[in-house]
Amino acid sequence: MLELLAVSKTIETAKGDSMKKFVLCLALFAILATGALFADHPSGFGLGVQGGISSNWGGGFITGPALSLKIPSLPIFWAIRLDITEYYFGLGVSGDSYFVDDKIVPQIGLNWYVGGGLSLGLAFTENWLGLGIAARLPIGLSWQPIPFLEVFLQVVPSLGVSILPEFHFPYGGWGGDVGIRVWF
Repeated sequence: MLELLAVSKTIETAKGDSMKKFVLCLALFAILATGALFADHPSGFGLGVQGGISSNWGGGFITGPALSLKIPSLPIFWAIRLDITEYYFGLGVSGDSYFVDDKIVPQIGLNWYVGGGLSLGLAFTENWLGLGIAARLPIGLSWQPIPFLEVFLQVVPSLGVSILPEFHFPYGGWGGDVGIRVWF
């Protein structure tokens, strides 16, 4: 009977630890979202496409195209990604705010940026459903050869939680994108 109580106590402690980690992640997301209020952002409406790679820490690369969107009234760069392989279908959305968006070589329109954001991903296979949320740290280069055209390259590490098929923390990985955006 004492062994059963000890096992029960261990399970309760593990659940409590998972909840503490989840609350810690939510606090991190809130801090990143608050930082967006103090960043400088380009004005105008931006629309583009990007392609990239992403890998979770367990391995495996997924590639897919994304639609890139910047709405003038919001200080957030949005991306809607579609990942399709022979055995996998994924849909993801991310929103990033740039804390640093500064010029490196102003004469040629070369800039760099560092930001923070969130992503939500949903994945399907023949017999599996996955759902996760993560904090993102986009770090990139942006080149505007002419005022209405931007070409960018970014690396994006992420840290989050997998909610489905089971709760798992930490979850995350590395990603990267190359894209082009037109400003109106």
